[in-house]
Amino acid sequence: MDEHISRGISTAEKIIEICSRLGASQSEAFFVASKGTSIRVFDLSVESYRHSEYSGAGIRVFVKGRSGRSYTTDMSEKAIIQAVEKAISGAKVSEPDPHISLPEDSYYPLGAKERKQLGNDLGIWREDPGSISTEQKIEFTMDLERLARKLDPRIKGVESAFYSDSATYVVIANSLGFSSGYKASSFNAYLTAIAEEKGDSQTGFGFTAGRSFSSLDAQAASEEAADLAISLLGSRAIETRRMPLILRSLPAAELLAAVGFALSADAVIKEKSFLADKLGERVGSEILNVVDDGTLKGGFGTAPFDDEGVRMTRKTIVEKGILKCFLHNCYTASRMSTTLTGNANRASFRDGIGVAPTNLFLSQGDLTLEELHKEADNGLEVTELQGVHVGLNPVTGEISLGARGRLIRNGKPDRGVREVTIAGKMEDFLRGFTAAGNDLRFIPILGGIGAPSILIKDIVVAGT
Repeated sequence: MDEHISRGISTAEKIIEICSRLGASQSEAFFVASKGTSIRVFDLSVESYRHSEYSGAGIRVFVKGRSGRSYTTDMSEKAIIQAVEKAISGAKVSEPDPHISLPEDSYYPLGAKERKQLGNDLGIWREDPGSISTEQKIEFTMDLERLARKLDPRIKGVESAFYSDSATYVVIANSLGFSSGYKASSFNAYLTAIAEEKGDSQTGFGFTAGRSFSSLDAQAASEEAADLAISLLGSRAIETRRMPLILRSLPAAELLAAVGFALSADAVIKEKSFLADKLGERVGSEILNVVDDGTLKGGFGTAPFDDEGVRMTRKTIVEKGILKCFLHNCYTASRMSTTLTGNANRASFRDGIGVAPTNLFLSQGDLTLEELHKEADNGLEVTELQGVHVGLNPVTGEISLGARGRLIRNGKPDRGVREVTIAGKMEDFLRGFTAAGNDLRFIPILGGIGAPSILIKDIVVAGT
């Protein structure tokens, strides 16, 4: 067993013992330790370098149908006792709720009292970031800029090149006997390239991510950023019209992320999801299939169990356009009288438990990008969405987003397009989903969100 996991289990079990001693009827400890590096390069010079380490434990207690929580970053017995006392005090003044509890024993990946490190077969730990020298990491980040500049004389610079990595250790123990942990490695890099020609300047974004340093591809990320920037040179607005849209995999994934928020049962209960009353109904076209898979090997959101200790699962959320289920933690499943899905999530050990996707993705089709271009004749290929955080509303389902991309003429990409807005309802996009490419790609947000390039028919594009 990894020494970090072993220490984490000992700490978490000590917290549980103290909770019981101080009067909690049930309790849970969520221990996290993480260390990582981030590097930013500009003009082939290191602009910033940061190494960070932290650890802490979130504590939940249950007292006579009431719950309280606290956290501590100090693992001394005195500090733990103080944190537990705070959680118990909070429970005593909270409102009773019949739906608060720990998950039933059948949901855990291990039997009671079986202490074990999990996840070794899931491909989520492939390389220790600490084994890669600082010099290698800096050189890789600089390579992003060098490679982009070499690709085309119109690439005049790189706005920023960024690298980050982390090693994370997660342990959960509770008073029902569950006690286990796992470790995960993460590596990410991205750049924004700048292309200039005839007084016009455009930017393009490219990224690479994986579970090991060796899986990062600086060449591919640089080409992606440079090609996008160059394709937008000379771009201009178009007249407002309805037209077919191709969303490339990155903007398609951003659209799916908004759907992911709306799939949370927590959002449904709080009436903050446009899908709240749609369970069992058609929400998209017959070719729309959305899967959430916490067991996907090497996935950015993969783990042996969620943030309540419930084993991860694969489930089809939308099947042939029909909404089959929402994503649940223990509380929301009880509120809605259904089964747990393994989607309990905590932003950190300091935070309470919410609901989030694991690896949420649109099933890919079999069309190449060139074939999608032919299907979307006289349409718009969107390579970048702008204003995603405010223009994609998972509560109302409304969409109003700036976009950049290329016109499609006679089945082939033509000139660049910018300063346009795509607008409508999320249902318009989901029901208008006509075809999917064979280029499924995941981005490391909300766990992992994956999408191929997709074709959507008859969408309003507002320009001049």
